[in-house]
Amino acid sequence: MFLKQERKNGMRYGAVDIGTNSCRLLIAEADAEKGLNPLHKELDTTRIGEGVNHSGLISADAMERTIVTLRRFQEKMQEYGVEKHRAIATSAVREARNGDDFVRRAWEESRMKVDIVKGEEEAGLSYLGVKQGLKLERSPLVVDLGGGSTEFICPEEKLLLSLPMGAVRATEADMYAAQIGELLAPLGKIKDQLLNRPLVLVGGTASTLAAVKLGMEEYNAELVHGAVLSRAEIGDLYNLLERMPISLRRRLPGLQPERADIINKGTLIVLVIMEVLGEKEIIVSESDLLQGIIYLLMG
Repeated sequence: MFLKQERKNGMRYGAVDIGTNSCRLLIAEADAEKGLNPLHKELDTTRIGEGVNHSGLISADAMERTIVTLRRFQEKMQEYGVEKHRAIATSAVREARNGDDFVRRAWEESRMKVDIVKGEEEAGLSYLGVKQGLKLERSPLVVDLGGGSTEFICPEEKLLLSLPMGAVRATEADMYAAQIGELLAPLGKIKDQLLNRPLVLVGGTASTLAAVKLGMEEYNAELVHGAVLSRAEIGDLYNLLERMPISLRRRLPGLQPERADIINKGTLIVLVIMEVLGEKEIIVSESDLLQGIIYLLMG
């Protein structure tokens, strides 16, 4: 149990995730009974990874967009009286040649200290968030499908794998199923070890698929958390999305307009993962890396 000391009850924590596609903020309060009581959560599609795959650099515009968001997140944490927080940057920033420049500017212009984390640490934080937030009979295989990378985590099988593919990267490279399958070859070699484990997905693609399936006009995290989608349902959604022009996708209930250009490739990645593993369904978790960061801060 993470709440070992009574004095931590009521303490407020913040977590910031600077991903390839979006920046996310979670503010939560330590709760002796529930473990974590979310107070505020928001997302801003800053797309810091735009073009990094081709140029190797974070563009000036993407850097500026992200720093503006970090300033707002910092103000929000002050407003809520956050006592401890951590901000991490993942795939795009760790791969960009000017990632350190971004970290420096983030501190100078928003007073946000940003840690660039390796894929393995990112994976571990996601797994911790899932384990604490989703009660399952058996330890799962957790897949964190991001914008620039995808992590696969199952500590019981000593699996901790980070692969350079995500919804933004696959869209920019116009990846097709066979290319994604080639990248997943390391996973295919150990799929027999992962039999009968629940397949849990976290990240924007997974939550979007659940929201679209449920026809959400307004996003409801409680309904998305724990949602189960079959391979057939995801295949039907993929076919629907492929037939739609982007103008219609932007108006589809459950789909954020800012995600309309990358959801198709993200969905294709999910389908190929399920095919490689021979899985028939996924479970979507809203508890992920952000919650993992806070659980570690709680000590």
